[in-house]
Amino acid sequence: MPDDANQPAPEPHLPPVRWEFLPFKRGVESLLVIQPDDRPLDQYLSFKDRILELLRGQKFLDELSQESTRLLNLPSSENGDALRTLALELKAFTNALQVAQNTEKKDVLESKEWRSRWLSRASTTVGSMKDVLEQLPWYGKTCLTLFKELIDIFRAKG
Repeated sequence: MPDDANQPAPEPHLPPVRWEFLPFKRGVESLLVIQPDDRPLDQYLSFKDRILELLRGQKFLDELSQESTRLLNLPSSENGDALRTLALELKAFTNALQVAQNTEKKDVLESKEWRSRWLSRASTTVGSMKDVLEQLPWYGKTCLTLFKELIDIFRAKG
């Protein structure tokens, strides 16, 4: 299983969504933690691990790149603009989460409300990915669906 934390710098020929996805996934992963006041959630940990493994797998990343490249190569420049805007959304989440994690007090960072707010934002972003990449092959689309469901399970309030 490849370790996405040691990924090389983005290659200029890769679509921008592919560049930004793995850092986004790592940010979301940092929010998917055991919650002492919700021990039944522990039953989803193997589900979480499997989804994160699928998302860093070569098949998913290849499908993400292929669909992004297809959209970038369509005659309409608006497609490329929309794809680059999606990449900006992924990057904005990653950067904003880093700022929040570095500036908030420890008790705020450990609160369920704080985590829920950030998971809600992540869920919205994954929803954007599914909408923009609507012709992603079945496997890639399924991986995104499962990722969004995982995020929603962990952000649930009670």
